[in-house]
Amino acid sequence: MSATATPRTLLIVGDRFVGFAAQDDVLTVTQFVEEMRLGVYSWDTRPILVRAGQGVTVEEWELVRGQAQLLGLADRLDLDYRAPALAGSGEAHKHRSCNTLIADLRRDGEDLFSATLRVHNDNELLIDHQTGEHVQGMVAVEAARQMFLAVSERYHASRYLDRSYYYVIESLNTDFENFLFPVDATVVYHSLRAETDDPDRLSFAAEISLHQAGRRASITTVTYTAFDSPVIEAKEHRRARLAVEHTVRTATQAAVAAGATAAGAGTKAGQPVLVGA
Repeated sequence: MSATATPRTLLIVGDRFVGFAAQDDVLTVTQFVEEMRLGVYSWDTRPILVRAGQGVTVEEWELVRGQAQLLGLADRLDLDYRAPALAGSGEAHKHRSCNTLIADLRRDGEDLFSATLRVHNDNELLIDHQTGEHVQGMVAVEAARQMFLAVSERYHASRYLDRSYYYVIESLNTDFENFLFPVDATVVYHSLRAETDDPDRLSFAAEISLHQAGRRASITTVTYTAFDSPVIEAKEHRRARLAVEHTVRTATQAAVAAGATAAGAGTKAGQPVLVGA
């Protein structure tokens, strides 16, 4: 790659964000691979910096790199990619890694934590809802939820390694201030309260903001409590039982009432009708 020529920079995003690829210098993975195969970058002599936005997996980046090598473009394309260090499934409370939004979690101060937003192309929130160029707001809400879980699990609940915690949200409010797009973004957790001396009940309040391109996209205020699992699971089971009993009772009463109405209608229908008397 020439050290003197001014490089061109391309942003590559997952195919789910094809709407965002309407922007100049943005391509989906599929579009970029197709352009390489068509020779678009064979005649352009400028060095090209290729950077990954949201939705690009390690496997897809290896595909891009492999195609560049196969087509003799490896020396001209600066393909820089670093796989994110995802929060663990026990921190983000997600079984499938494609649904984890928090990566590179770190502590920046006594009450301040930050992480990188990572949106997988097959994230559960994108599969059946992706319009326009922006990332829908529910991603910001879910990122805030995963952020408070990950911070609490890694930096607070870890004080009590013999405990397993069940998190209950008491209040959550999100203000959306700017569109969120499928490029780099940072999630910031500011602790407002962390009461962690009682291992049976950890209580928190926090502000969680999402930042991108020098602007704040959203801010979420949340209060929540982490209960020792056996305590809250017993309470949850009792409440679930009450919900089932109420639903069954209501359905039974409705069926009995409907049956009585039908019986009454049948009696009237069976009464003799006098014709020509």
